[in-house]
Amino acid sequence: MMSDSMRLRIHHRTEYSYSSPVRDSVNEVRLRPAESRWQACEASFVTVLPACRISHYQDLNFNTVHHFEIARPHQKLVIDSRSTVMTREKVDFEKLPYGFLHKDLAKCQRLGECHPFLQDSTYVERTPEVWRLALDIQHDTDSEDVFETSYAIMEHIFRNYTYRAGATTVSTHANEVIANKTGVCQDFAHAMVAICRSIGIPARYVSGYFFDATRDHSLRGSEASHAWVEVYIDGSGWIGLDPTNNKVVDATYIVLATGRDYREVAPVIGSYFGAALSSLNVTVRVERLPDGPAASK
Repeated sequence: MMSDSMRLRIHHRTEYSYSSPVRDSVNEVRLRPAESRWQACEASFVTVLPACRISHYQDLNFNTVHHFEIARPHQKLVIDSRSTVMTREKVDFEKLPYGFLHKDLAKCQRLGECHPFLQDSTYVERTPEVWRLALDIQHDTDSEDVFETSYAIMEHIFRNYTYRAGATTVSTHANEVIANKTGVCQDFAHAMVAICRSIGIPARYVSGYFFDATRDHSLRGSEASHAWVEVYIDGSGWIGLDPTNNKVVDATYIVLATGRDYREVAPVIGSYFGAALSSLNVTVRVERLPDGPAASK
C-alpha cells in the first residue's frame, strides 16, 4: 500500500535554441512548488543561462513567479529548475468528500476564493453547448452531489477523449477540445474546467508534476509537466481530479501553480526580439526519495 506521504525530487530543464542571436528576452517562470498544508517545498532552485539577475514575486493567485531579462544577444536560453518536495494525502480515499449538493452551490458565488473560478477566462468559455453537455453528464449519473458530478465529468473526458500529442497547441481553446475530443493533459483540464463551471461548480486549472508509482509506468504525462483540475467542495476545500488518468489527486502529485486556465499558470512564458525559434527541448524527471520530515500542517 502506498504511503500517505511522499518525498519527491523534480528536475525540469527547458532549452531554447535560436537560428541567430536574439536580444531583449523577458521571461516569467512558475517553477517553484507551492506551499500548503499538504505540500512542503524543502528546497527549490531556478538557474538561467546566460547568467542574469532573477527576481521573484507572488501573482494574484499566490503562485511564486520568477522574472528575468536578458538584454544582450544570445543564441541559447537554458532554464533549469530543481526542487525537493514533501507531499501528503489531502483526501481520505476511504471517505471521499460527498455531501455538498448542487442546490447549495449558490453560496460559492459569494466566496472570494471561488468567484474567479466560476467565470470565463482566456481558454475557457461557458457556452450553451457546454452547459447542455454538463447537464447530460449529471443526468446520466442521476447526481445531486457536487463531488459525484465532478467525478463523472472527469470519467467522461477520460473515456471519450483521445490522448494525442501534437494535435493541439498551448493556445487551443476548451471549446475546440470539447468539439474534437482530442488533446493532451492541458486540453483535458481545460475541457473539464469549462464543463464544471457551466453548471456552477468552481473549478481551477492546476499545473505541476506527478510521480508514476505504477509498476508498468502506464499513467499518461509522467515524463513532462502535467495539468489537472481542482473543484471546490464546501467543507473539504479544493479537491484535485486528473481527467488525463481518471484519478483523484493523491500524494504522488506536486502542485506548481493554480489559476483560471493555462494562461495564468504557464511554467515558462516570455518574449524576445530576433530570429525565429529553431528548437525547444523540455525534459522533466520526478523521482521518489526516502521519506523525510512530514509536510507542514
